[in-house]
Amino acid sequence: MKNVLIALSITGLSFASVTAMAGEDFTALDTDQSGTISMSEAQAHTALAEQFKALDVDANGELSETEFANFKG
Repeated sequence: MKNVLIALSITGLSFASVTAMAGEDFTALDTDQSGTISMSEAQAHTALAEQFKALDVDANGELSETEFANFKG
């Protein structure tokens, strides 16, 4: 039981770390602090710019934090 709890704790920490890093990346890319990433802001990250259109599911020309969370870079 103790090993299971340790494994779950490590998994939880790993997920939290990935989520935190994604949040930091989003904040860094959102240079105008509008709460979204525009295509011009996405140009700073080649892979993001290439995936921008597919990630922008509501086709409003901006990536929300939720849309950005689907970015595989």
